[in-house]
Amino acid sequence: MRDAISVSKSGHPAVLFVYNHFEKAARAQATALGVPELKIYVFPQYKPGNAYAPEEADKAVKAADEFPQMLLGN
Repeated sequence: MRDAISVSKSGHPAVLFVYNHFEKAARAQATALGVPELKIYVFPQYKPGNAYAPEEADKAVKAADEFPQMLLGN
């Protein structure tokens, strides 16, 4: 979290990658630390005991496609 904020404050593009359970805390901390516009990619956390199921792999494939686009601002 703080690394993404430091990178963003230094003028470089940054995207924070967080599980959905931490989205609210991440947005609150970004705002509190002066970077409310920080790009945050919310990744749905895998279901316990199901980390290798095909639908979980699909989430990772989707994130791998969307994350660079978000970083570039597209």
